[in-house]
Amino acid sequence: MRRLHAHIMDDPQTEIGGNGRQLPVTSHTALASIRSGDPLRRDAELERLVQNYWKPVYSLVRRAWAATNEDAKDLTQDFFATVVLQDNFAERYSKSKGSFRGYLKGALRNFLSKRSRDDSREKRGGGVRITSLTINDSDLEEVLPDAAAQRPEEIFDSAWRTVVLDRATRLLGERLDAQGKKVYYEVFRRYDLEAVDGVTSYETVARELRISVDDVKNYLTRSREEFRNAVRSILCESVGSPEDLSREWDALFGGM
Repeated sequence: MRRLHAHIMDDPQTEIGGNGRQLPVTSHTALASIRSGDPLRRDAELERLVQNYWKPVYSLVRRAWAATNEDAKDLTQDFFATVVLQDNFAERYSKSKGSFRGYLKGALRNFLSKRSRDDSREKRGGGVRITSLTINDSDLEEVLPDAAAQRPEEIFDSAWRTVVLDRATRLLGERLDAQGKKVYYEVFRRYDLEAVDGVTSYETVARELRISVDDVKNYLTRSREEFRNAVRSILCESVGSPEDLSREWDALFGGM
């Protein structure tokens, strides 16, 4: 994704929130659904929250705790079981506490501090089991790049950025497929996602897909715009205003 990283913040058309400084239209953000009072919606969004954030949480635990892989997985399970899914954790979040990402990191730091002071070895999770959170070793390789060179919180943010970009990529493919524009995604995949050290050229992609070079350029422009929209829609699940969205975008991608 090197090429994608290089231009994601540079395009002048990526004004966060659009010209009217409005959040992209969404039916309900994850946090709004959690607070809705509907237990089914709340449980579904909490489940999605766990699935979205477990890799960043695991990454910070693995780096900060200096635990074995198995210990880190156990602590990750425990954090979600005893903190995130208990005591109205998500409902207590407010904009005054900063970004939801920062709120979650703060809760995780407190959890780890408490655990380090706890000499007992009670059964982790307090009897609560997250049946759908299956942590496979193959899923962990991508979220701990250069771990020794990063601080724990940097690893958390890096892992979260990876989750966002992966989800946005899948969402882009689904949206373009629904629009009957699979070739747009193929151009995006070959040129922005899979190019190695900038070797792939417009001409190469055009030849492989039997389209013109101008088509490659046009399809890339459209796909990149849709990709940024997908990233925005994902970040909007846990922000409450265009300003929050802008700050979260800058925090995750501003230094890329």
